[in-house]
Amino acid sequence: WRFHVVRSEDKLQYRLFSDDGDFLMYARTALEARRVDFYLYNPSEKDDKLFDPSRPAFTMGWNKDKTEWRIVQERCEHCQFSPKHLSCSCHGKQQVAVIKHTRRPVGDGIFNCMEVLVPGLYSDGSRVVWCPLLGRGDLAAPGEDSDEAQRLITKKPTWNDEVESLVLDFKGRNILSSAKNFQLALSQKPEHTICQYGKIGPMTFSLDFKYPLSVIQAFGISLTTLFWT
Repeated sequence: WRFHVVRSEDKLQYRLFSDDGDFLMYARTALEARRVDFYLYNPSEKDDKLFDPSRPAFTMGWNKDKTEWRIVQERCEHCQFSPKHLSCSCHGKQQVAVIKHTRRPVGDGIFNCMEVLVPGLYSDGSRVVWCPLLGRGDLAAPGEDSDEAQRLITKKPTWNDEVESLVLDFKGRNILSSAKNFQLALSQKPEHTICQYGKIGPMTFSLDFKYPLSVIQAFGISLTTLFWT
């Protein structure tokens, strides 16, 4: 699936579009609150009365060191018809993804790495619902033996002496140099790219991803590069 992300001039608002130009999702960053809110409606649409800034579909928060990010959904499939006090919205909320950042030297450059944990898939292809009321613990620590969470890792770039920078091969995309560029692969298949994010214009980034990642997971993961320089 091929998409692109358009960033606002103040770098606090992001809109996700398909490469055909169809709007999919809007994200707004609140730096002091250390939170990104995601909405299914575009506030810039003149007639879009469905946009409610107080009711994001998903939220993503980060820790003080900006090294761990967590995407949660207000109501999950398991709790959507339950009274609020009996739903996971009052008990930690459904976890959609956990993203951890580290930095490592590669050649003469610094490589921004990430490790991503997302709920896994059952044999019938349906997703594991990571709801605390179903007995799910912290998605960031699913346990070594757990096959109910999937782990993705960043593909390591190589140092190119000719251009004096770290480079990745973005097949099918004309990518500009940026510290925010990354590629992700499943930990058990490190050569097989599942998600790639790369700068294609002053305020535009390409976002390509494959199953098993969902739109919110891929979009959210891409926005964790907010502070990468």
